[in-house]
Amino acid sequence: MRDEARKKSDLVDEVRVLRRRVAALENSLQEFINCEANLRESESRFHIMADSAPVFIWMANTDGIRWFFNKVWLDYTGRTVDEEKDDKWMDNIHPEDIEGFRESYAMATGVQKPFKLDYRLRRKDGVYRWVLDTGTPRFTHDGTFAGFIGSCVGISERKEAEEQLQHIAHFDLLTDLPNRFLFFDRMNQAIEQAKRYNHIIALLFLDLNRFKSVNDTLGHHAGDVLLKETAKRLSACVRHVDTVARMGGDEFNIILSAIHEQADVQSVAEKIITALSVPFYIDGTECSIGVSIGISMFPVNSSDTAMLIQQADMAMYKAKSSGQSSYCFSGEKNET
Repeated sequence: MRDEARKKSDLVDEVRVLRRRVAALENSLQEFINCEANLRESESRFHIMADSAPVFIWMANTDGIRWFFNKVWLDYTGRTVDEEKDDKWMDNIHPEDIEGFRESYAMATGVQKPFKLDYRLRRKDGVYRWVLDTGTPRFTHDGTFAGFIGSCVGISERKEAEEQLQHIAHFDLLTDLPNRFLFFDRMNQAIEQAKRYNHIIALLFLDLNRFKSVNDTLGHHAGDVLLKETAKRLSACVRHVDTVARMGGDEFNIILSAIHEQADVQSVAEKIITALSVPFYIDGTECSIGVSIGISMFPVNSSDTAMLIQQADMAMYKAKSSGQSSYCFSGEKNET
């Protein structure tokens, strides 16, 4: 009887333990259910907030695979989540930007630090637009790196404004030729290249004849048209590796890079004289001008930009003294 009572007592104890365990499991299950519900609610809230945000939002895993794109991103690109997820979206980064993007993203992933990148992203209509992409690392509760969450904003207008300012800083507003600033930069570069590869450079200093007469007679508009047409004709006389620059007024400079001999420069000078001897027609009025060309050469005359310009300028005045279109090399008599 005692053994039987002990067995019953043990069974009761075991049942109590099992009940407590079941109760604990039920509590754990309820907590899990509540946690899952909260997680779904949090995820839903995140999606709502992300889709309502005025910027592109994305999320990526530790391997860089992006799996979330908000509505703004998808509306902007015109593609679906399936078309963008994983690394498919990177197929639409501009070919000139993709390598730099991959390198910078890999570096940010390696150090697990925030990053900012700008690149061109293609939309569904085939148009590339500039975006600024900012990524912030995500970490789990125990500090393990979980990937990135990021946002993008369109910066095409800013990029276009920056490019326009750069263009204005380096190119003449009227003729769209390189201006004085860009001319000096290219001249210095040409000299450095010539020194390295033992090349010859020619600098042509041009001044238009009778331009003032046209400007005074027909007005500044006619003068502007004449300068723009002159710029086109001069550009057609040289190679794409050469530089035609407007220095101001009716003065132009030309850099002939990597020439072989003086005869090559003479050929270009004669071509310019022929091109500018053809009459210009401005608003139905025929205008005839000419050109005086002074020429200095590197390294024959000097290896210094300022000195080469000075010598070409002096040679130009010698050419101008002839009263007709002509060219003159530094240290020589003028040529017709």
